[in-house]
Amino acid sequence: MATMQQDLPERVGVAIVGAGPVGLMAANLLGTYGVRCLLIERNGATMDIPRAIALDDEGARTLQAAGLDRDFMAGTVPAGGARYYDHQGRAFAEVGAPAPEFGFPRRNYFFQPELERALAQGLQRFDHVKLAFGTELADFSADDDGVSLNLAGGGRVRADYLLAADGARSAIRQALGIEMQGDTYPQDWLIVDTENDPDQEPVSKFHCRSDRPFVSIPAPRGGRRYEFQLQPGELPADMVAPDRVRAFLAPWRSLGDRDLTRIAVYTFEARIAARFSDGRVFLAGDAAHLTPPFAGQGMNSGLRDAHNLAWKLAAVLGGQAGPALLDSYDRERRGPAWAMVQLAVAMGEIIMPQAREDIAFRQGILRQFERFPQARDFIVNMKFKPRPRYEVGAFVDLHGQSFAGSLVGAMLPQVELEPDNSDHPRLDDALGCGFALLAQAPDTAEFLAREGGSLWPELTPAKVFLSKWAGAVPDGVTRLTPRPGPALVATRAHRDQILLLRPDRYVAAAFWPGDASAAVAAFRAELSACHGAA
Repeated sequence: MATMQQDLPERVGVAIVGAGPVGLMAANLLGTYGVRCLLIERNGATMDIPRAIALDDEGARTLQAAGLDRDFMAGTVPAGGARYYDHQGRAFAEVGAPAPEFGFPRRNYFFQPELERALAQGLQRFDHVKLAFGTELADFSADDDGVSLNLAGGGRVRADYLLAADGARSAIRQALGIEMQGDTYPQDWLIVDTENDPDQEPVSKFHCRSDRPFVSIPAPRGGRRYEFQLQPGELPADMVAPDRVRAFLAPWRSLGDRDLTRIAVYTFEARIAARFSDGRVFLAGDAAHLTPPFAGQGMNSGLRDAHNLAWKLAAVLGGQAGPALLDSYDRERRGPAWAMVQLAVAMGEIIMPQAREDIAFRQGILRQFERFPQARDFIVNMKFKPRPRYEVGAFVDLHGQSFAGSLVGAMLPQVELEPDNSDHPRLDDALGCGFALLAQAPDTAEFLAREGGSLWPELTPAKVFLSKWAGAVPDGVTRLTPRPGPALVATRAHRDQILLLRPDRYVAAAFWPGDASAAVAAFRAELSACHGAA
């Protein structure tokens, strides 16, 4: 997989630094979109230790966009929910797994080295994408026309754009002088990854003890991850000794040497970069935001960065959009990324308090909510997690929709398909990786067939009629038969409109046939110069 420096291209559309999940995903998406790019990684191979452990439904959908979901997801463990225990070991709250909305279980446990290997192998599909292990960026300089990268040991590459996916201590971010805003989380946590665990229940277990809170999380291959909060005065160097770890786990399991995969101490941070871009250079993943792990959103937020930015870079490099579209990356991603950081902090404070008064406050709230199950579920199931929706960005009439159920600005739920007229089980597979126009009524499908050539032909959108209607389908439109379910119910809110879907599956516009010309002009304006206050 390694690429010798003499084999590196002299010019690419996008150079990516850092072959973790975010950089690898960005390279796969750009490869799918046909963008010539180079991914460099100073290490000699992908990492062989588990770090992130939960892939959410949005992250799995991004994997689907890269065409790598079917093989990889088969090896993950769908979450069965969560259970919360008090100091005496009594379960005081439990939530099950919610119904899938975006085509995958809401939470899936995985082994990160396997994900990185799958993503690295996925790049072998593309002649126009190069992955260079053992290659380090020495320095870079950006100008109005591109970015020049000087590599350690010699070698120079010129790129139109540079994506920094080089982690929490990003050298590129530091070179740009971009500050990280926020706080270092006030606790250190001992992380222990195990195999051959006797507890095979696919449920995350939060032990909200006053002496030492800890979490037990399912993992693939018969393992579990344990996270213990360290106490004041405990030194990380002392806590990572295997005998100390065995003592921690003794009440729950015995631990042989072969059962230990990794022991580490993490200092959790809740921070965000002052800006996600600087001219032609962009930050993504941990280089842009650092998230405590309680909500399992650190890597997943980075995957959202990759999908949001990759299609925009492809559109600009392909001449479908002007460079100003790239300004929407920071404006769209900043709010949701920070919301996920705050969610993780809230989970730590609500679910894992140590002070007696905080524990009493939490228990009192939950007792009061016994009379109001929906409110209680809102707290213990963390339903205040922000939905995938953007409040600013490349959308048409984002805040001027005529009904409350509009999906403009939101991620489209992924409908499952009947096999009668499609080889694909889910909507995204049938739509392909680019833009799409979606009709759900016979008259809008006929309009799409008749006038589709005037609806953003520069974007080459797929034209789809999603309906159980049994009549003839106009030429040029693909009929897909949906299965019933919540995703279809949400999508049917726009049954009399045509939806324009972005490649990241957010709804860019919803319009009636009579308003098509105005919608076309409005989204073209967004592509050429995304405007509006952040």
